[in-house]
Amino acid sequence: MSHSLRTVSLREELVQQLVYLDEHKFSILDRGTWESPAERAEVQAMIKRYQETVERILSGDNDALERSMVLVGSRVSLRIGQETLDEPYRIVIPGEAELDEFCISLWSPMGRGLILACPGETVTIQTPFGSDEVLILDNRYE
Repeated sequence: MSHSLRTVSLREELVQQLVYLDEHKFSILDRGTWESPAERAEVQAMIKRYQETVERILSGDNDALERSMVLVGSRVSLRIGQETLDEPYRIVIPGEAELDEFCISLWSPMGRGLILACPGETVTIQTPFGSDEVLILDNRYE
């Protein structure tokens, strides 16, 4: 696939993500599975940050699009603590996430921690079992 065709499809995918978030934002926030009002507010702020970031990427040049931070559709290589995971994981919207297929839902604690992070960053992921330090080794948007 040529570089320009790939960029067009990436741009189209990002536009579709913006449409999805715009159309589903209230159902996402009102679905009732958030543990607290603070968690709901965190997700609401994340949606806004994500939309603003994608809009900036779309208004920029192709290099920013090709090698940017973790977005929905990214394949990320990770190190959790001292363990480097063998396979990259893809960040997906709910309904597409299956651990057997190396997918992480955007709304999971791991997905919320990774979204908008950059390769080389270490993020702290809060889970019901405690917290994990996760290093993003690589990010490829496919």
